[in-house]
Amino acid sequence: MSCDERCYCPPIKTFEKTFKGFELKAWDTSSFQSEEVTNTVNKNSFGLTVSIQFDFNQISYHQSKFDFSSFGFVSAYACICPLDKYIEVDTIEAIKILVTDTKTQETSDVTANFTTYDHNREPISISGFFEKMVNQTDLQLDMTAYNDIPDTSIFEVILVLVSGNELIKQTQEINFE
Repeated sequence: MSCDERCYCPPIKTFEKTFKGFELKAWDTSSFQSEEVTNTVNKNSFGLTVSIQFDFNQISYHQSKFDFSSFGFVSAYACICPLDKYIEVDTIEAIKILVTDTKTQETSDVTANFTTYDHNREPISISGFFEKMVNQTDLQLDMTAYNDIPDTSIFEVILVLVSGNELIKQTQEINFE
Protein backbone atom coordinates (compact mmCIF):
# COMPACT_ATOMS: atom_id res chain seq x y z
CA MET A 1 0.00 0.00 0.00
CA SER A 2 1.78 3.10 -1.18
CA CYS A 3 -0.77 5.77 -0.19
CA ASP A 4 -1.08 7.50 3.15
CA GLU A 5 -4.00 6.17 5.13
CA ARG A 6 -5.57 9.60 5.72
CA CYS A 7 -7.33 12.06 3.43
CA TYR A 8 -5.99 15.49 4.21
CA CYS A 9 -8.68 17.69 2.73
CA PRO A 10 -8.81 21.45 3.22
CA PRO A 11 -11.68 22.76 5.34
CA ILE A 12 -15.07 23.05 3.64
CA LYS A 13 -16.38 26.60 3.65
CA THR A 14 -19.94 27.69 2.99
CA PHE A 15 -20.57 31.12 1.48
CA GLU A 16 -23.67 33.19 0.86
CA LYS A 17 -23.57 34.80 -2.58
CA THR A 18 -25.48 38.08 -2.69
CA PHE A 19 -25.99 40.03 -5.91
CA LYS A 20 -25.14 43.69 -5.48
CA GLY A 21 -25.27 45.12 -8.99
CA PHE A 22 -23.99 44.75 -12.51
CA GLU A 23 -22.02 46.53 -15.19
CA LEU A 24 -23.61 47.14 -18.58
CA LYS A 25 -21.71 47.79 -21.82
CA ALA A 26 -22.89 48.30 -25.40
CA TRP A 27 -20.81 46.66 -28.15
CA ASP A 28 -20.27 46.96 -31.88
CA THR A 29 -19.71 43.36 -33.00
CA SER A 30 -19.13 44.09 -36.70
CA SER A 31 -15.38 43.40 -36.72
CA PHE A 32 -13.27 40.46 -35.62
CA GLN A 33 -12.87 42.06 -32.20
CA SER A 34 -15.91 43.65 -30.56
CA GLU A 35 -15.49 47.31 -29.64
CA GLU A 36 -17.42 49.31 -27.11
CA VAL A 37 -19.90 51.62 -28.85
CA THR A 38 -18.62 55.21 -28.98
CA ASN A 39 -20.26 56.56 -32.16
CA THR A 40 -22.79 54.99 -34.50
CA VAL A 41 -23.34 51.27 -34.93
CA ASN A 42 -25.29 49.02 -37.31
CA LYS A 43 -28.39 47.46 -35.78
CA ASN A 44 -27.35 44.02 -37.07
CA SER A 45 -24.04 44.17 -35.18
CA PHE A 46 -25.14 45.46 -31.79
CA GLY A 47 -24.87 43.66 -28.49
CA LEU A 48 -24.85 44.18 -24.75
CA THR A 49 -22.81 42.55 -22.01
CA VAL A 50 -24.06 42.23 -18.47
CA SER A 51 -21.33 41.58 -15.89
CA ILE A 52 -22.97 40.62 -12.63
CA GLN A 53 -21.30 41.67 -9.38
CA PHE A 54 -21.81 39.91 -6.08
CA ASP A 55 -20.49 39.68 -2.54
CA PHE A 56 -19.42 36.52 -0.71
CA ASN A 57 -20.08 36.15 3.00
CA GLN A 58 -18.57 33.08 4.65
CA ILE A 59 -21.19 31.53 6.94
CA SER A 60 -19.55 28.26 7.99
CA TYR A 61 -16.25 26.42 8.22
CA HIS A 62 -16.04 22.65 8.62
CA GLN A 63 -12.84 20.64 9.00
CA SER A 64 -13.35 16.95 8.26
CA LYS A 65 -11.61 14.49 10.53
CA PHE A 66 -11.49 11.04 9.02
CA ASP A 67 -9.25 8.34 10.41
CA PHE A 68 -9.05 5.31 8.15
CA SER A 69 -6.33 3.55 10.12
CA SER A 70 -8.70 1.54 12.28
CA PHE A 71 -8.84 -2.26 12.49
CA GLY A 72 -5.08 -2.48 12.91
CA PHE A 73 -4.06 -2.40 9.25
CA VAL A 74 -3.27 0.24 6.67
CA SER A 75 -5.34 0.57 3.51
CA ALA A 76 -4.99 2.73 0.44
CA TYR A 77 -7.87 5.11 -0.24
CA ALA A 78 -8.65 7.32 -3.17
CA CYS A 79 -9.44 10.72 -1.75
CA ILE A 80 -11.98 13.11 -3.20
CA CYS A 81 -12.16 16.28 -1.21
CA PRO A 82 -15.52 18.09 -1.15
CA LEU A 83 -15.68 21.58 -2.66
CA ASP A 84 -16.73 24.77 -0.95
CA LYS A 85 -20.49 25.41 -0.99
CA TYR A 86 -22.16 28.55 -2.35
CA ILE A 87 -25.70 29.48 -1.43
CA GLU A 88 -27.28 32.12 -3.65
CA VAL A 89 -29.31 34.63 -1.68
CA ASP A 90 -32.05 36.31 -3.72
CA THR A 91 -31.16 34.76 -7.09
CA ILE A 92 -31.78 36.29 -10.50
CA GLU A 93 -35.15 35.18 -11.78
CA ALA A 94 -35.33 37.05 -15.09
CA ILE A 95 -33.82 39.76 -17.23
CA LYS A 96 -35.77 42.46 -19.07
CA ILE A 97 -34.49 44.79 -21.78
CA LEU A 98 -36.37 48.01 -22.51
CA VAL A 99 -35.62 50.52 -25.26
CA THR A 100 -36.53 54.20 -25.15
CA ASP A 101 -36.79 56.19 -28.38
CA THR A 102 -34.95 59.38 -27.46
CA LYS A 103 -36.99 61.43 -29.97
CA THR A 104 -40.47 60.39 -28.78
CA GLN A 105 -39.61 59.14 -25.26
CA GLU A 106 -41.67 55.99 -25.95
CA THR A 107 -40.43 52.89 -24.13
CA SER A 108 -41.04 49.29 -25.16
CA ASP A 109 -39.94 45.84 -24.01
CA VAL A 110 -37.45 44.37 -26.50
CA THR A 111 -36.22 41.40 -24.46
CA ALA A 112 -37.34 39.03 -27.22
CA ASN A 113 -35.10 40.90 -29.70
CA PHE A 114 -31.98 39.58 -27.93
CA THR A 115 -30.42 36.13 -27.67
CA THR A 116 -27.61 34.79 -25.54
CA TYR A 117 -25.68 31.51 -25.59
CA ASP A 118 -25.87 28.24 -23.66
CA HIS A 119 -22.87 26.20 -22.44
CA ASN A 120 -22.43 24.72 -25.95
CA ARG A 121 -22.32 28.25 -27.48
CA GLU A 122 -25.70 27.65 -29.14
CA PRO A 123 -28.02 30.69 -29.39
CA ILE A 124 -30.86 30.64 -26.88
CA SER A 125 -33.61 33.10 -25.96
CA ILE A 126 -33.13 35.03 -22.75
CA SER A 127 -36.22 33.41 -21.17
CA GLY A 128 -34.91 29.95 -22.20
CA PHE A 129 -31.53 30.80 -20.70
CA PHE A 130 -32.98 31.47 -17.25
CA GLU A 131 -35.05 28.29 -17.39
CA LYS A 132 -31.92 26.14 -17.99
CA MET A 133 -28.86 27.97 -16.67
CA VAL A 134 -27.51 29.00 -13.28
CA ASN A 135 -24.28 30.50 -11.90
CA GLN A 136 -23.63 32.73 -14.89
CA THR A 137 -21.79 35.96 -14.09
CA ASP A 138 -21.29 37.41 -17.57
CA LEU A 139 -23.99 37.45 -20.21
CA GLN A 140 -23.43 38.33 -23.84
CA LEU A 141 -26.70 39.54 -25.37
CA ASP A 142 -26.85 39.91 -29.16
CA MET A 143 -29.62 41.90 -30.81
CA THR A 144 -31.01 39.51 -33.42
CA ALA A 145 -34.25 41.35 -34.31
CA TYR A 146 -34.11 45.07 -34.89
CA ASN A 147 -37.08 46.20 -37.01
CA ASP A 148 -38.76 47.85 -34.01
CA ILE A 149 -35.57 49.46 -32.61
CA PRO A 150 -35.50 53.28 -32.97
CA ASP A 151 -32.53 54.92 -34.69
CA THR A 152 -31.59 56.78 -31.49
CA SER A 153 -32.14 54.62 -28.43
CA ILE A 154 -31.33 54.18 -24.80
CA PHE A 155 -31.41 50.58 -23.57
CA GLU A 156 -32.33 49.74 -19.99
CA VAL A 157 -31.48 46.31 -18.57
CA ILE A 158 -33.39 45.13 -15.52
CA LEU A 159 -32.31 42.08 -13.50
CA VAL A 160 -35.34 40.82 -11.58
CA LEU A 161 -34.47 39.01 -8.34
CA VAL A 162 -36.62 36.32 -6.70
CA SER A 163 -37.50 38.75 -3.90
CA GLY A 164 -38.99 41.16 -6.44
CA ASN A 165 -36.09 43.61 -6.11
CA GLU A 166 -34.68 44.90 -9.37
CA LEU A 167 -31.17 45.92 -10.40
CA ILE A 168 -31.31 48.49 -13.23
CA LYS A 169 -28.72 50.03 -15.57
CA GLN A 170 -28.95 52.09 -18.78
CA THR A 171 -26.69 52.54 -21.77
CA GLN A 172 -25.71 55.93 -23.10
CA GLU A 173 -27.68 57.09 -26.14
CA ILE A 174 -27.02 54.69 -29.03
CA ASN A 175 -27.15 56.03 -32.59
CA PHE A 176 -27.85 53.41 -35.23
CA GLU A 177 -26.89 53.71 -38.91
